[in-house]
Amino acid sequence: MSDLPPHQNVALITFMVVVFTLFLVISFLFFYRIRRRLVRLEVAMTVKGEDGIPNSVISGSNDEIGRLEQSFNTMSSQLKMMRENEKQEGELRKQLIANLSHDLRTPLTVIRQHLHTLHSASSDPSHDSFNVINRKLDDIGKLMDNLLSYTLLSAGKYPMELKDTDILNELRDAAAEWYPVFEAEGFDIQIELPEESVIWCIDPFWFRMIIENLFQNVIRHAKSGRYIGIDYRELDGDAVVAIHDHGPGMTQSSDAKGAGIGLSIVALMLKEMKLQWKIDSRNTGTTVYISAPSLKLNKT
Repeated sequence: MSDLPPHQNVALITFMVVVFTLFLVISFLFFYRIRRRLVRLEVAMTVKGEDGIPNSVISGSNDEIGRLEQSFNTMSSQLKMMRENEKQEGELRKQLIANLSHDLRTPLTVIRQHLHTLHSASSDPSHDSFNVINRKLDDIGKLMDNLLSYTLLSAGKYPMELKDTDILNELRDAAAEWYPVFEAEGFDIQIELPEESVIWCIDPFWFRMIIENLFQNVIRHAKSGRYIGIDYRELDGDAVVAIHDHGPGMTQSSDAKGAGIGLSIVALMLKEMKLQWKIDSRNTGTTVYISAPSLKLNKT
């Protein structure tokens, strides 16, 4: 290079600088474009769409990254198709349960009518078999009701009407209706509710269904304890309704059916009404607490 004239050395150096600068610019643009595509793909993988599945990305070149984008889009489409199939299967399952619950009511009614006729015509109307069959029919009828209610709740089609409701009055009415049932089973019944009104914003029909499901659960699973307690108190600063029994606890096995559905209905209804609940179950008994944390001790 030193043998070249000075002006040629300057031209050569300038050319090399231009070539090197151009190489740097092209390399920067190339890697910047690759990085931008990779970042776009990364964002698409982490940001979920309305259905909880990442949305597809626009695939450009047919290079390695482009093929990766196409594979990602295929995976996203398959996941969406699987989610849609799962949703359709869930709807079909709910519809099947609803239809079964509805269709089984008619034969149950017919069986109950014939049982009543046989019981009336029997020379021994107090025969234990009639009582057992009648109780089992009641259990099946309650199970059908719970299946239908659970299906409607899961589908968001069970009407809810929130309004200011005196929950203590609802508890008293429910306890009064169930009092003969508990008495017939030999239960010791303890009810401790204050005289003043306690207002919660709830659906009174839903609240009554919750309480009745819990009562039914006591009859089925805590009959051996022969005790039910209903009270209203403060627990950890929250106003709570408490229902106690002296049964063997929920960890013990039971041959009663339908309690799982009943408690699932309780959970769904309480969640929709923005109420909370807690179960304290031991081998000496179970207590179910229902609370409205935002209301604290809201008395009038």
